[in-house]
Amino acid sequence: MKRRKSRIRRTYAEMFLDALKELSGSEQKLVSNSAVRDRVGWDDGRYARVRRQLVDENKVIVGRGYGGSVGLATAQGAHALNIFISYSHADEELKESLVKHLTPLKQMGLIEAWHDRKIPAGAEWKPEISRNLEAARIVLLLVSIDFINSKYCYETELERALEMHDEKRARVIPVILRSCMWQHTSFAKLQAVPKDGKPVSSFSDRDEAFSNVAEYVKHVAEELMST
Repeated sequence: MKRRKSRIRRTYAEMFLDALKELSGSEQKLVSNSAVRDRVGWDDGRYARVRRQLVDENKVIVGRGYGGSVGLATAQGAHALNIFISYSHADEELKESLVKHLTPLKQMGLIEAWHDRKIPAGAEWKPEISRNLEAARIVLLLVSIDFINSKYCYETELERALEMHDEKRARVIPVILRSCMWQHTSFAKLQAVPKDGKPVSSFSDRDEAFSNVAEYVKHVAEELMST
C-alpha cells in the first residue's frame, strides 16, 4: 500500500509572515494592512488577532497612516534607523531620560540611538561624532540655553545637521528641554517637540513630555521606513 505523504500545515502566524515577506521583499519596509490582508485572504477579525499575536512576540512592527501598516521586526540585511543625539553635557540627566523613553522603539527594531557617551575609550572624538552624524537618518537637537551657547553643538553639529535636512538625507527634530529663545535660531523653522514646543522642564510629569517626544520620533521613523 502506498503511504500518503503528510502535509505540513502552516500556522496562521507563518502565513502572515510569509505574506509580509513577499510584499516587502523580505526587507524592513512597512506594508499596508490592506495589502497583507488581501494576500492571506482573511476577514478583519482573524487578521487583527494574528497581527496582535505577532506584535506581542516582537516579530512585526506596526505603523500609522490611513488603514495602518506592518513590517518585519527583523529582516535579512535590515537595520534600524540611526538617530544622532546632539546635546550639551549640562543636560546629561535629561538626555538619559530621553534615551530611556526611546528604548521601546529600539526594541521594535525601528531605531538605534547614538550620542557621544558611546565613543569608545581611546577613540578620537571628532571623527567619531562626524561619522555617526553622517550616518544618521534622524537628528535630535536637545535644545537649551547651554546647547545654544555650545560652540561645537551650535556651529558644527547643528550646521551640518541642517544641511543634511535640506538635502533630505536626514530629518532634524528640535527637542525643547529648557526655556530659551530658540524661536530666534536657525532651526526655528522646524517642527519642535514636545507638542507646541513646550519645554520638557515645564511639565509637571516629565515622563509625559518624553513620551510625547518618543511618539513623534516613532511617527517620523515609520514615515522614513515606508519611503
